[in-house]
Amino acid sequence: MNNFLRNLTEIKGGLSKKKIFRKYEKKISKIVIDFSKDETEFNNFINVYEILKKLNISIPKVYEVHSNKKIIIVEDFGNNNFDKIFKEHQVYSLLKLAVDNLIIIQNSLVEEDLNKLNKYTYNDLKNEISEFVDYYIPYKKISNFQADRFYQSWENSYNSQKFDFSSLIHKDFEFINLILLNENNLHLKCGIIDFQSAFIGFKGWDLFSILENPRINFTRKYNEDLIKFFYESITINNDFFEFRNQYYLLNLCRQSRLLGRWIKLFKNGKKEYLKYVNITTKRIISSMNNLPSSDLKTIYENIFIN
Repeated sequence: MNNFLRNLTEIKGGLSKKKIFRKYEKKISKIVIDFSKDETEFNNFINVYEILKKLNISIPKVYEVHSNKKIIIVEDFGNNNFDKIFKEHQVYSLLKLAVDNLIIIQNSLVEEDLNKLNKYTYNDLKNEISEFVDYYIPYKKISNFQADRFYQSWENSYNSQKFDFSSLIHKDFEFINLILLNENNLHLKCGIIDFQSAFIGFKGWDLFSILENPRINFTRKYNEDLIKFFYESITINNDFFEFRNQYYLLNLCRQSRLLGRWIKLFKNGKKEYLKYVNITTKRIISSMNNLPSSDLKTIYENIFIN
C-alpha cells in the first residue's frame, strides 16, 4: 500500500477475500476497502454503488477510488451493526426498518441500471446446494442419501416455478451488514454496506436473508406479517401464494448451502462456525414445513425429521 494508507486499523471481516480498515484523517473516520485479491468484487462494488446511490437509502459515500490498487475509500458508518445492538425485545423494530428499505429499493429500481449485474440461474442454485451434499451429508454420515435424486428433485421444483428474476439482490442483506444511524430519520436510519456481491434475482431474496437470518436465533413470530407487508408494498406479478412458495423454496436452498458452508469451514479449522449449525437447521425445517408436499420436501423430512 502507498504511504497515504499507513496507520490503518484492520476491521475483522467475514469470508470475503477483501480486507477492511478504519483510517482517521483530519479527525474524520473513513473505511478503506482493499479488493486487490478480488478484482471482480472491486468492479461489482462500483457498479452496484452507481445503482444504489440514486435511491433514497443510506449507503456509505465513496470518497476515493484507486483503480490501480483496487482500493476504495468510503464513509464510515460506525459500529452499530444490527448484530451488535440486537436484543430480542427490539427485534421487530430492526426487522421492520430493514424491510422498509427493501421496499424502497424494489420500488425505485430502473431496469436499465441492472445490465452490468449477473442474473441468478439454476446452475447457481445447483452450485449452492452442492455444498450441502459435499459437506453436511458426509458430516452427518447419512449413508442412504441419493445425490442424483436430490439434484433432480431440486431441478423439478425450480422448473415448476414461474420465477421472475428482474430485481437487484444485495445477497447478504442481514444484521451484520446493516448499521443503525441514529442521527438519520425514518428508514434512513438503516445504513447498508457490503453490497459488492449483488446480482439480479428473486424480489424476495433479501427479505428471507434478513427474516431467516442463520447467524442469530431470534423469533420468527413476525415473519409472516412482514412477508405479507413486503409483498403488498411492492410491484409484483405473482400472486401471494406463489410468491410465498418461491420465498421458502429459495430460502431452503440458501440455508442448505450455508449448512454445508459451516461444516466446510469447520473442517478447515474454523471451529467457531459450528455454532451456526443448530440455528441454520431450524431455519431449514421452518422453510421445509412451509412448502407444499413434493419429493424434495420428502427428502428433507427424511434427513431432518425421520
